[in-house]
Amino acid sequence: MFKQILVTTDGSANARRATETAAKLAAICGAQLRILHVAPAFLSLDEVETAPMYGDLPKDVRDEMKKMHDTVAGLEFTAFGPVPAPQSAIDFIGSSLLEEAESNAKAHGCSNVSTVLAYGKAAERIIEEAEHAKADLIVLGSRGLGEVGGLVLGSVSHKVIQHATCPCLTVK
Repeated sequence: MFKQILVTTDGSANARRATETAAKLAAICGAQLRILHVAPAFLSLDEVETAPMYGDLPKDVRDEMKKMHDTVAGLEFTAFGPVPAPQSAIDFIGSSLLEEAESNAKAHGCSNVSTVLAYGKAAERIIEEAEHAKADLIVLGSRGLGEVGGLVLGSVSHKVIQHATCPCLTVK
């Protein structure tokens, strides 16, 4: 049936459910499960400082962020926009999300798991990774947008479904 399943994660509840579903399918089919997290090319200091896993950041990363924060104290924006978070913080968050998803997949019976951390526009990177891995199924969490919201905003899952060359399964 399926030999290579790609599941995406962003840490949301829907993504966790998608990982569980993909892991169960992979276990039943004896498929390889590839877990992908696409980190944004940019996160602001404020976004990282309010992330649930901020307290888990290594001390050296938090120190680097504090130094950056102190440098621009009182400024929400630089001349070029919001103050960027250091790449090390973005990498740590992405790696933590992947570790959590891998553990979740293994807890749901899948032993053949690999992880990939990518950067950029999520829909484009998901499609590229699916083609690179020769995935025969992409499993994604749904954000649960209504029809009007989906038309106005466009979602990652909608874009992937429209452009992927293999079947896609969205999980709520």
